[in-house]
Amino acid sequence: MTTIDSAPGRLLERTEIPSDIRRLVHAIPGQAQHAVDPAAALAGGAATTTPYRPPWATYAEPAVAETFTLDGQVFAEPLVHEEPNPMLYPMCTVGIVLNGDGSRASGVLVGPNLMLTAGHVAPWGASSWSMEFVPAFRLGDRPFGSSFVQSYWGFNPGGNGPTGYDYVICKLFNPLGTVLGWMGSQSWGDEDEYSRHRYVSSGYPGTFGGRPAVELNMGIRDIDDDSPGKELEFALRPDLGPGWSGGPLWVHTPNPFVVGVCSGQEKDGLDPTRVVFAGGRGMVDVIQHGLTHMRP
Repeated sequence: MTTIDSAPGRLLERTEIPSDIRRLVHAIPGQAQHAVDPAAALAGGAATTTPYRPPWATYAEPAVAETFTLDGQVFAEPLVHEEPNPMLYPMCTVGIVLNGDGSRASGVLVGPNLMLTAGHVAPWGASSWSMEFVPAFRLGDRPFGSSFVQSYWGFNPGGNGPTGYDYVICKLFNPLGTVLGWMGSQSWGDEDEYSRHRYVSSGYPGTFGGRPAVELNMGIRDIDDDSPGKELEFALRPDLGPGWSGGPLWVHTPNPFVVGVCSGQEKDGLDPTRVVFAGGRGMVDVIQHGLTHMRP
C-alpha cells in the first residue's frame, strides 16, 4: 500500500503541485486594478459617507493621556507617537497592509468589505500581485483575521511624490467591516472648515516594529488645492514615515469620519518640511464608488 505524507509542509513540496497553486497557501492574488484620471473626476464641494459601529463594539478614545500636576493645576501629557488599544472601536478598523512585494503600509475600513489606503501603495501595473489587510495587527497577532484584496479603484500618483489625490478603495474578499464596523468620510468645500477641526492619525510606521501608532490633537498648517483632491499639510512628525502611508486622518467623535490618508512628506520653497495627507472630494467619491459598485 502506498502512503502519502500529509504534513502540510511536506505536501507542498511535492513536485506535481504547480508553483502557482502552492503560492495560494500564502497569498490570494488580486484580480483587477482601475486607475481614475484626475482630470475626469469631480473637484471641490462637500460630500460624506456614513460610519458604522456594530452593537457589540465599545467606543473608546484612541489613547489615554497621562496627567501631571504643577503648581496645583492638572495637565494632560501630550500624546505623540503613542500605541493605542487596537481592539476597541474605531481603532479596530485601522490595520496594516502587507503587499506581495514585501512592502508595508496602512489602511482603514470604510465599508462592509472596503478598505481605503494610499494610491501609491497599490501595485499598479503588476501582472501578478497581492495585498492583505490585517485590522488591529500587533506584533504578528491577527485578532480579527485578515482579508486579501480582490480589486481596487482609484488614483495612481505615479511616483510623483505626495499629491492631494493619492488614494484607492480596495474590495476585500472577506467583509471584515460587517463585524468590526467602519469609519465614515467627509470633504468640505470651505477650507476654513478643515482648519476648524483637530485630527487624529493612526497607522503602522516602521519605527514601531509592527505595532500600531497614533497621533492626537493634530492641527492643519496649510492646505493646497490639488484637483480633485486637497493636500492637507501638518507639522513634520519624525515617525510619520514609511509604513504610515495610507493611514487615515480622522475626526474622533462617536461617529468618526476620515478626511484624508497619509501620502508622504514635501517641502515647498522656504517652508519647513511637512507631512501631507490626501483628501478632498476625490477621496469621498472614491469611497462612494466602492459603496455603490463594490459591495459584497
